[in-house]
Amino acid sequence: MKFLKTLFILIILSACQANITEEGFTEIGIEPYRMASDSIESSSLSPGEYIIKSAYGSMDVSTSNFDKKVDEFKNLVTQYNGNVSDSYLSTNYQGLKSFSITSNIPATDFDQFILDVENIKDFSDISINANDVTTYVLDIDSRLSSLANEKEALEEIKLEAKTTSDRLEVQNQLRYINQDIEMLKGQKEYYTNAISYSKLTLNIREGSGISLFSWNYYFERSLNWIESIVGITFSIGIIAFPIFLIFLLIKKLRKRE
Repeated sequence: MKFLKTLFILIILSACQANITEEGFTEIGIEPYRMASDSIESSSLSPGEYIIKSAYGSMDVSTSNFDKKVDEFKNLVTQYNGNVSDSYLSTNYQGLKSFSITSNIPATDFDQFILDVENIKDFSDISINANDVTTYVLDIDSRLSSLANEKEALEEIKLEAKTTSDRLEVQNQLRYINQDIEMLKGQKEYYTNAISYSKLTLNIREGSGISLFSWNYYFERSLNWIESIVGITFSIGIIAFPIFLIFLLIKKLRKRE
């Protein structure tokens, strides 16, 4: 009877812990990633130890320097041992190009990286965000510690179980606890990885400093227009030529009649 009472209490505690963990996971909004290590880490943290930095900026460059500035930025990312996670090149109705690129830079070098980017070309605008998630990590450590204690208690009860059904019931509770532990460890690993690299999304726009004397700009635009006209004319010709041949054939047949 004592065994069943103890097991019943642990089942209730496990259910409460599972609900708390699930709600906390939804609130944080982080998709879990499985850690390679099975150890449960617990450390004493203070506010500001887990900060995720990100920045969004844009710069306008002249048409003649557009490709050069894009290459300089890519080379700078490489120099800082960073990586490019996303890039997108587009052209507006005026034929002006815009290149959006997202780079990940080691967090320890991120501030200096931003300064070096400004040496390539001054930002037209930039915003830098810093999100302190230390509280979330402390909460995760607390939950992991609680689950570890609960798991240890269940392991002891499992050893004292005298029937197969009792052992299976305890094993079932241990399975749920292990799942919660893995989920929380995944959250902590996400935060650990997130603070290691800071993200800059930069939009490099073509067309800055255009004037009546920007002959290079007008020359390039003229070439684009000529190319468009030639393309349209060629497309119309492909459609019109067969129609013209059919028209001549019909006319020739009518003359024979």
